[in-house]
Amino acid sequence: MPLMNINFVIASKNPKELTEFYAKINSDKVNKGFNATHYFISLSNRSKIHFYRPNKNHEWQRKGNSTSLCFQREPCEDPSKIIESWTSEILKIGGSAMGISKLAKFGCEQWMLDPEGNQFLILVPYLIKGSDKEALF
Repeated sequence: MPLMNINFVIASKNPKELTEFYAKINSDKVNKGFNATHYFISLSNRSKIHFYRPNKNHEWQRKGNSTSLCFQREPCEDPSKIIESWTSEILKIGGSAMGISKLAKFGCEQWMLDPEGNQFLILVPYLIKGSDKEALF
């Protein structure tokens, strides 16, 4: 069976600007895609997030939130501090926070909105003594 990559797509009214937003979150660069309305960023695991403007003939409905992008930082002993700083960085580039961050047994998370209103999650797990840091990240 051939090797397969898992990629994500996000429909956008302004794909270049939205790609730039997510590239900043992911410390990545914007790559040009198939045409002038398609861009992408590459993730470290060979996957990509594609941003595109839907075809005018395509019925584009924006409802339902059963899936979401999740950006995860390296596990640490104080995930709340990292989430607070990361949220502040995202607010400066046009994102907005949905409520307040939540601290749980696994770490700290904050739901965010990108400039077009798409939800995404930022997550920083706890670093637990004796755990495999690479497996968590």
